[in-house]
Amino acid sequence: MTKAKRAKNQSRKGQMRVIEAVMASLIVVSALAFLYAFAATPSSQPQETSELEKIGHNVLHDMDEQRLLTRFVYNSEWANLTSGLFVSLPTNVYFNLSIYDTNGNSISHPLILYGNEQIFDSSKAVASVTYIVPGYQANYSPRVLVLKLVRG
Repeated sequence: MTKAKRAKNQSRKGQMRVIEAVMASLIVVSALAFLYAFAATPSSQPQETSELEKIGHNVLHDMDEQRLLTRFVYNSEWANLTSGLFVSLPTNVYFNLSIYDTNGNSISHPLILYGNEQIFDSSKAVASVTYIVPGYQANYSPRVLVLKLVRG
């Protein structure tokens, strides 16, 4: 074999190695892209809302156990109710509380709110807790509390 033929043969082998390397790189990159598309971590919103729901229910239950919730709701002590929620909830949790009678009529006329109303509209994770205050000392006219919570 002549030198020219050997050089030409080696040149072709070199070109094939480059093509093989490029193809292997494309296969690896596409495999990683495929895995990334299916292995994306899920968002923590369901966990976040369930945690906020637990916190909200615990706060309302604790206030009810202390007979504060009944007093605040049936005596229309909205400022005290707002302060009680503000003190009981974590500092980075905003709330919006609505109070209804059994017919669905709103009882609390001033807003019982901590935070801006737009926070509840723009947030993806808003927890809602419904709690019933039976009204033992108020001729049994239960009140339905709807507490919305969001982290700020």
